[in-house]
Amino acid sequence: MVSASWQRFEEKIAATHTRVKGLETNSHRRNSFMPYTPVAGTPYVDVNGERLLMMSGYSYLGLYGDERVNRAAHQAIETYGTGAHGVRALAGTTPLHEELESEIARFVNREASLVFSSGYAANVGTVGAICGPGDAVFLDKYDHASIVDGCQLSGAAITRFRHNDPDHLDRRLQDSDSAGVKLVIVDSVYSMDGDIAPLPQLRKVCDAHGALLMVDEAHALGVIGGTGRGIEEHFNNQVAVDIKLGTLSKGIPSMGGWVAGTPEMIYHLRYAARPFLFSAALAPAQTGAALEAIRILEQEPERVAHIQRESARLRAILTEAGMNTGDSETAVIPVIAGSDEQAYDYATSCREAGIVGLPVVTPAVPTGLARLRIAITARHQPEHIDQAADAFLVAAAKCELI
Repeated sequence: MVSASWQRFEEKIAATHTRVKGLETNSHRRNSFMPYTPVAGTPYVDVNGERLLMMSGYSYLGLYGDERVNRAAHQAIETYGTGAHGVRALAGTTPLHEELESEIARFVNREASLVFSSGYAANVGTVGAICGPGDAVFLDKYDHASIVDGCQLSGAAITRFRHNDPDHLDRRLQDSDSAGVKLVIVDSVYSMDGDIAPLPQLRKVCDAHGALLMVDEAHALGVIGGTGRGIEEHFNNQVAVDIKLGTLSKGIPSMGGWVAGTPEMIYHLRYAARPFLFSAALAPAQTGAALEAIRILEQEPERVAHIQRESARLRAILTEAGMNTGDSETAVIPVIAGSDEQAYDYATSCREAGIVGLPVVTPAVPTGLARLRIAITARHQPEHIDQAADAFLVAAAKCELI
């Protein structure tokens, strides 16, 4: 006999099937969970026997598959093995973890840092260690899901403010009667829109209300600032944030997350951030790869300039042709199609034209603003950008987007 709870669960399963299959009506239109095989040293991938130009990957710095990064990962395995002996607080810490944390702290101009097993865990764990019942968090409407989940799990009162709107944040803070910690959290670069948080204005508002400011640099490290150090460098290091964190799986071609700040804060997180305290340590290969990639970024800042230059060029080509790229000003370029169905059809047409542009639909973006999320990397040479631009426009014409 099937229980009532299982029946309710099956209804949720059926709803998911209906929603997804309504978009992926056949294999030709399929865009999610496609198996991609990278072509070494190029921005191309092989998928189902086709060689396509990848335009929706995360490896901003073009270091995915870099021989130096691969060697560092192999060396880490030879020295420390493939897994962890436990959580970091017990037997999981290696000298490599401490070296990586020291390098991250130095690179982002902080005294100390802590590495988590994922960027998601870093957000959830950091928020939960700072805030709890009686505290208040203030979130930009477009903050990443890991930030939202961390705030919900913390038990703190949650208030949302309009995207990139410091005046609205000011009113929200003014209306708050919380006597506890007040924490404002924003992304420095928004992952679906490619725009940048107005840090100077946000800092001013936070200071006026005695609030802490936390910034997620997931899509900023290696992407903005003269040397890829993120939002503070983007604003000429004239404004500082209280808590800075990010990932090791976007510009840095590894896995994991990090948070950086004062030694006192990091000491607290070591013992109070539950995803850190109760998760196995980051695997040696990932730790070694991340460490080498950060060093390469510091030695080769021209990668950052390349990303910024080619992103601006592609964005200009698309907008001049009538495509909607939103408020993007970074390597993340949304090519807005409209409905979920239009985004899927556009992605399919792009694939037919030789490129991978992956669709992002509701609930990840607002209704009517489904788009292809495009990301420019240091591996995209000018000829690749030209190829992609032509394909985007041919597909857009086919789908009657222009």
